[in-house]
Amino acid sequence: MQTRQKPRKTLTVPGRYSTGRGDQAQVRLSDLSVSGCRFAVAGDAPPSGSLVQVIIADRGPYRAEVKWRSDDEIGVHFVTPLMPEAFDEFRNSHVFDFSDEGEPADFAPMQGQTPKRFC
Repeated sequence: MQTRQKPRKTLTVPGRYSTGRGDQAQVRLSDLSVSGCRFAVAGDAPPSGSLVQVIIADRGPYRAEVKWRSDDEIGVHFVTPLMPEAFDEFRNSHVFDFSDEGEPADFAPMQGQTPKRFC
């Protein structure tokens, strides 16, 4: 069941967030969309409903509300959605994170195939 209004890309982007108390932390943002993202947190993370400022790849700050929190992650919703152009720039300049796709596979040799030259 899809509950998000905007699709998210599994993308790892460097960033940081700060709270209203002035606490700052370096994070790796993931599941980035124009409307929000999630990131791992350690220690005293802001609770649900808190407002934070998020820096994405040295751009921003973007004001966001903490929508959910688990033991080691929080999900935020941007108060003002990212401009599609900015989102596309983040998406095109960073590498997709395939870590949830499983372990690298060992490929069996292809039988009956003749190697082809490309040049």
